[in-house]
Amino acid sequence: MNLVIDIGNTLAKVYLFEDSKIISKKFLDEASLTIYIKSLSKNYDIKNIICSSVTKSYRNEISKIFEEITYFELSDKKLKIPFYNKYKTKNSLGQDRIGLVSAAFFKFPSENSLVIDIGTCITYDFIDSKNIYHGGAISPGINMRYESLSEFTSNLPFLEFNDIDKIIGSNTNDSIHIGVSIGIIGEIKEYINRLEKKYLNLNIIITGGDSTFLLNKIKNAIFADLDFLAIGLNNIIKYNEGN
Repeated sequence: MNLVIDIGNTLAKVYLFEDSKIISKKFLDEASLTIYIKSLSKNYDIKNIICSSVTKSYRNEISKIFEEITYFELSDKKLKIPFYNKYKTKNSLGQDRIGLVSAAFFKFPSENSLVIDIGTCITYDFIDSKNIYHGGAISPGINMRYESLSEFTSNLPFLEFNDIDKIIGSNTNDSIHIGVSIGIIGEIKEYINRLEKKYLNLNIIITGGDSTFLLNKIKNAIFADLDFLAIGLNNIIKYNEGN
Protein backbone atom coordinates (compact mmCIF):
# COMPACT_ATOMS: atom_id res chain seq x y z
CA MET A 1 0.00 0.00 0.00
CA ASN A 2 1.24 3.50 -0.86
CA LEU A 3 0.85 6.61 1.26
CA VAL A 4 0.70 9.77 -0.85
CA ILE A 5 0.96 13.17 0.83
CA ASP A 6 0.35 16.49 -0.90
CA ILE A 7 1.06 19.52 1.28
CA GLY A 8 -0.05 22.82 -0.19
CA ASN A 9 -0.12 26.34 1.15
CA THR A 10 -3.63 25.89 2.50
CA LEU A 11 -4.27 22.18 3.14
CA ALA A 12 -2.51 18.84 3.45
CA LYS A 13 -4.08 16.02 1.44
CA VAL A 14 -3.34 12.45 2.49
CA TYR A 15 -4.16 9.42 0.31
CA LEU A 16 -3.83 5.66 0.61
CA PHE A 17 -3.46 3.75 -2.65
CA GLU A 18 -3.74 0.02 -3.24
CA ASP A 19 -1.97 -0.24 -6.60
CA SER A 20 -3.84 2.46 -8.59
CA LYS A 21 -6.99 2.53 -6.48
CA ILE A 22 -7.61 5.20 -3.86
CA ILE A 23 -8.51 3.42 -0.60
CA SER A 24 -8.92 6.54 1.51
CA LYS A 25 -8.26 10.26 1.40
CA LYS A 26 -8.39 13.05 3.94
CA PHE A 27 -7.87 16.80 3.67
CA LEU A 28 -6.64 18.48 6.85
CA ASP A 29 -4.59 21.38 8.14
CA GLU A 30 -0.84 20.88 8.22
CA ALA A 31 -0.70 21.07 12.04
CA SER A 32 -2.73 17.84 12.26
CA LEU A 33 -0.71 15.98 9.65
CA THR A 34 1.76 14.03 11.81
CA ILE A 35 -0.93 12.84 14.24
CA TYR A 36 -3.08 11.58 11.38
CA ILE A 37 -0.16 9.76 9.73
CA LYS A 38 0.59 8.01 13.04
CA SER A 39 -2.98 6.71 13.11
CA LEU A 40 -2.58 5.35 9.58
CA SER A 41 0.63 3.55 10.54
CA LYS A 42 -1.26 1.54 13.16
CA ASN A 43 -4.07 0.45 10.86
CA TYR A 44 -2.52 -0.10 7.42
CA ASP A 45 0.42 -2.00 5.98
CA ILE A 46 2.16 0.86 4.20
CA LYS A 47 5.23 0.02 2.11
CA ASN A 48 5.92 3.22 0.19
CA ILE A 49 5.51 6.91 0.91
CA ILE A 50 5.82 9.91 -1.38
CA CYS A 51 5.44 13.47 -0.18
CA SER A 52 5.06 16.66 -2.20
CA SER A 53 5.37 19.74 -0.02
CA VAL A 54 5.49 23.45 -0.77
CA THR A 55 6.24 24.22 2.90
CA LYS A 56 8.93 21.97 4.38
CA SER A 57 10.30 18.42 4.23
CA TYR A 58 8.61 15.87 6.46
CA ARG A 59 11.12 13.12 5.81
CA ASN A 60 12.54 13.05 9.37
CA GLU A 61 9.12 13.09 11.06
CA ILE A 62 7.75 10.36 8.81
CA SER A 63 10.85 8.19 9.13
CA LYS A 64 10.38 8.16 12.91
CA ILE A 65 6.82 6.87 12.49
CA PHE A 66 7.65 4.09 9.99
CA GLU A 67 10.62 1.86 10.74
CA GLU A 68 10.66 -0.02 7.45
CA ILE A 69 9.51 2.13 4.59
CA THR A 70 10.60 3.25 1.14
CA TYR A 71 10.40 7.03 1.13
CA PHE A 72 10.29 8.93 -2.16
CA GLU A 73 11.04 12.63 -1.99
CA LEU A 74 10.64 14.82 -5.06
CA SER A 75 13.70 16.88 -4.16
CA ASP A 76 15.86 13.72 -4.35
CA LYS A 77 18.04 13.94 -7.46
CA LYS A 78 18.12 10.14 -7.66
CA LEU A 79 14.34 9.95 -8.01
CA LYS A 80 13.29 8.92 -11.51
CA ILE A 81 10.63 11.10 -13.08
CA PRO A 82 8.94 10.15 -16.37
CA PHE A 83 9.93 13.23 -18.38
CA TYR A 84 13.00 15.27 -19.28
CA ASN A 85 13.15 18.34 -17.06
CA LYS A 86 14.36 21.35 -19.04
CA TYR A 87 13.63 23.83 -16.24
CA LYS A 88 16.79 25.88 -15.65
CA THR A 89 16.41 26.45 -11.90
CA LYS A 90 15.46 22.92 -10.87
CA ASN A 91 16.14 23.57 -7.17
CA SER A 92 13.42 26.22 -7.08
CA LEU A 93 10.84 24.20 -9.02
CA GLY A 94 7.87 23.45 -6.76
CA GLN A 95 7.37 19.80 -5.90
CA ASP A 96 3.67 20.15 -6.66
CA ARG A 97 4.53 21.22 -10.20
CA ILE A 98 6.68 18.11 -10.70
CA GLY A 99 3.76 16.00 -9.51
CA LEU A 100 1.29 17.76 -11.80
CA VAL A 101 3.51 17.35 -14.86
CA SER A 102 3.97 13.67 -14.00
CA ALA A 103 0.20 13.29 -13.74
CA ALA A 104 -0.19 14.88 -17.18
CA PHE A 105 2.42 12.53 -18.62
CA PHE A 106 0.74 9.40 -17.26
CA LYS A 107 -2.68 10.64 -18.41
CA PHE A 108 -1.58 11.78 -21.88
CA PRO A 109 1.82 10.22 -22.69
CA SER A 110 3.71 11.71 -25.64
CA GLU A 111 1.17 14.51 -26.11
CA ASN A 112 1.36 18.29 -25.71
CA SER A 113 -0.22 19.12 -22.36
CA LEU A 114 -0.68 22.30 -20.35
CA VAL A 115 -1.60 21.88 -16.68
CA ILE A 116 -3.22 24.89 -15.03
CA ASP A 117 -3.51 24.60 -11.24
CA ILE A 118 -5.79 27.13 -9.55
CA GLY A 119 -4.84 27.36 -5.89
CA THR A 120 -3.04 29.85 -3.66
CA CYS A 121 -1.14 30.68 -6.84
CA ILE A 122 -2.07 29.90 -10.43
CA THR A 123 0.61 27.76 -12.02
CA TYR A 124 1.00 26.88 -15.69
CA ASP A 125 3.16 23.88 -16.61
CA PHE A 126 3.82 22.63 -20.13
CA ILE A 127 5.11 19.25 -21.29
CA ASP A 128 5.46 18.58 -25.02
CA SER A 129 4.83 15.50 -27.15
CA LYS A 130 8.49 14.49 -26.80
CA ASN A 131 7.96 14.32 -23.01
CA ILE A 132 10.08 17.40 -22.38
CA TYR A 133 8.99 19.70 -19.56
CA HIS A 134 9.70 23.32 -20.51
CA GLY A 135 8.33 25.20 -17.50
CA GLY A 136 5.43 27.64 -17.52
CA ALA A 137 4.24 30.59 -15.48
CA ILE A 138 3.11 31.61 -11.98
CA SER A 139 0.58 34.29 -11.08
CA PRO A 140 -1.49 35.24 -8.00
CA GLY A 141 -4.44 33.01 -7.14
CA ILE A 142 -7.99 34.16 -6.43
CA ASN A 143 -7.64 34.94 -2.71
CA MET A 144 -4.25 36.55 -3.22
CA ARG A 145 -5.79 38.99 -5.71
CA TYR A 146 -8.55 39.95 -3.31
CA GLU A 147 -6.08 40.34 -0.46
CA SER A 148 -3.68 42.50 -2.48
CA LEU A 149 -6.47 44.88 -3.52
CA SER A 150 -7.33 45.44 0.14
CA GLU A 151 -3.76 45.37 1.48
CA PHE A 152 -2.24 47.85 -0.96
CA THR A 153 -5.07 50.39 -1.13
CA SER A 154 -6.60 52.65 1.50
CA ASN A 155 -10.30 52.10 0.91
CA LEU A 156 -10.96 48.86 -0.93
CA PRO A 157 -12.48 46.08 1.21
CA PHE A 158 -11.21 42.52 1.56
CA LEU A 159 -13.88 40.32 -0.01
CA GLU A 160 -14.51 36.62 -0.44
CA PHE A 161 -14.77 35.33 -3.99
CA ASN A 162 -18.14 35.72 -5.69
CA ASP A 163 -18.52 34.70 -9.33
CA ILE A 164 -21.17 37.22 -10.34
CA ASP A 165 -22.67 37.13 -13.82
CA LYS A 166 -21.92 40.72 -14.81
CA ILE A 167 -19.47 42.55 -17.01
CA ILE A 168 -19.93 46.04 -15.51
CA GLY A 169 -19.85 46.66 -11.78
CA SER A 170 -22.22 49.36 -10.52
CA ASN A 171 -20.71 49.31 -7.01
CA THR A 172 -17.26 48.75 -5.50
CA ASN A 173 -17.81 45.15 -4.39
CA ASP A 174 -19.15 44.05 -7.78
CA SER A 175 -16.31 45.89 -9.52
CA ILE A 176 -13.75 43.96 -7.48
CA HIS A 177 -15.45 40.60 -8.09
CA ILE A 178 -15.62 41.27 -11.84
CA GLY A 179 -12.04 42.48 -11.99
CA VAL A 180 -10.70 39.37 -10.26
CA SER A 181 -12.72 36.82 -12.24
CA ILE A 182 -12.37 38.49 -15.66
CA GLY A 183 -8.68 39.04 -14.99
CA ILE A 184 -8.10 35.35 -14.31
CA ILE A 185 -10.22 34.18 -17.25
CA GLY A 186 -8.54 36.62 -19.61
CA GLU A 187 -5.08 35.65 -18.37
CA ILE A 188 -5.72 31.93 -18.86
CA LYS A 189 -7.25 32.37 -22.31
CA GLU A 190 -4.35 34.53 -23.48
CA TYR A 191 -1.77 32.05 -22.18
CA ILE A 192 -3.52 29.19 -23.97
CA ASN A 193 -3.85 31.22 -27.19
CA ARG A 194 -0.13 31.99 -27.25
CA LEU A 195 0.87 28.40 -26.57
CA GLU A 196 -1.51 27.00 -29.18
CA LYS A 197 0.16 29.12 -31.86
CA LYS A 198 3.33 27.09 -31.36
CA TYR A 199 2.01 23.71 -30.24
CA LEU A 200 -0.91 22.02 -31.98
CA ASN A 201 -3.27 19.48 -30.42
CA LEU A 202 -2.77 20.86 -26.93
CA ASN A 203 -4.42 19.17 -23.94
CA ILE A 204 -5.58 21.85 -21.50
CA ILE A 205 -5.89 20.35 -18.02
CA ILE A 206 -7.36 22.53 -15.29
CA THR A 207 -7.20 21.44 -11.66
CA GLY A 208 -6.92 22.86 -8.15
CA GLY A 209 -9.27 23.71 -5.33
CA ASP A 210 -10.41 27.02 -6.86
CA SER A 211 -10.85 25.79 -10.44
CA THR A 212 -14.58 25.07 -10.46
CA PHE A 213 -15.62 28.62 -11.34
CA LEU A 214 -13.89 28.16 -14.71
CA LEU A 215 -16.29 25.42 -15.83
CA ASN A 216 -17.73 26.26 -19.27
CA LYS A 217 -15.52 29.36 -19.46
CA ILE A 218 -12.36 27.88 -21.00
CA LYS A 219 -12.87 26.27 -24.40
CA ASN A 220 -11.90 22.58 -24.76
CA ALA A 221 -10.50 22.37 -21.24
CA ILE A 222 -10.30 19.08 -19.36
CA PHE A 223 -11.26 19.57 -15.72
CA ALA A 224 -9.35 17.16 -13.49
CA ASP A 225 -10.57 16.45 -9.98
CA LEU A 226 -8.67 17.22 -6.78
CA ASP A 227 -7.05 13.77 -6.90
CA PHE A 228 -5.13 14.54 -10.09
CA LEU A 229 -1.85 15.43 -8.37
CA ALA A 230 -2.10 12.50 -5.94
CA ILE A 231 -2.60 10.05 -8.81
CA GLY A 232 0.50 11.47 -10.48
CA LEU A 233 2.53 11.05 -7.28
CA ASN A 234 1.35 7.46 -6.86
CA ASN A 235 2.41 6.77 -10.44
CA ILE A 236 5.87 8.14 -9.66
CA ILE A 237 6.17 5.46 -6.96
CA LYS A 238 5.15 2.77 -9.45
CA TYR A 239 7.52 4.22 -12.06
CA ASN A 240 10.45 4.00 -9.66
CA GLU A 241 9.52 0.50 -8.52
CA GLY A 242 9.63 -0.65 -12.13
CA ASN A 243 13.11 0.70 -12.86
